[in-house]
Amino acid sequence: CVVLVMGAASCAADPLPATPGSGGGTIPAEPEPEQEEEPVPGTTTPAEWRADGVVSPGEYVNELDNGTHHIFWSSTAETLRVAVQASTTGWVAVGFQPGARMKNADIVFGMVENGQATVLDSFSTGDFGPHNADVKQGGTDDLLVVAGAEIDSTTTIEFERKLDTGDPRDVVLERGTPVQIIWAYGSSDGERVGHSTRGYDQIVP
Repeated sequence: CVVLVMGAASCAADPLPATPGSGGGTIPAEPEPEQEEEPVPGTTTPAEWRADGVVSPGEYVNELDNGTHHIFWSSTAETLRVAVQASTTGWVAVGFQPGARMKNADIVFGMVENGQATVLDSFSTGDFGPHNADVKQGGTDDLLVVAGAEIDSTTTIEFERKLDTGDPRDVVLERGTPVQIIWAYGSSDGERVGHSTRGYDQIVP
């Protein structure tokens, strides 16, 4: 007789003993372990993203560190997720694609007062402002999710927005395409409080 066991042909006088509960005379093959999908850089993150004002290890794919100011970001197929963090108890902000100085910058401005976060979708109409909220300029608030926290004299805001919001006051972002940014923070809360530190840089969504 010919019995196939685990893909090899051999001749046996007696069938293999049945394993308990198997209901048959052969030992079933072990199932192949499931292979975990490798994250695609810039699209998924090792840890689950949550807008809670806390940057957890692995929550973001990218980080820009300017010493007292940090920007973390990741992108999905349709959105950009960002955390802005600075060593201050005042406001923090990041602007996309500024022109001369602050003019035409698509700015996200946030602060935390008495444990309550305020994060604004804003637009700067001049070299030094003003940068009023989009909704005060005939636009729309296109921040899908926002959060913020002030811990140990460090302020963090987090937000998510679409890469293309459809609002002319928002810069259209493209994955894999560098975008110029302007960042700043103030020593105290308030939309009209001047910045303590600011700078220019570049990120790739």
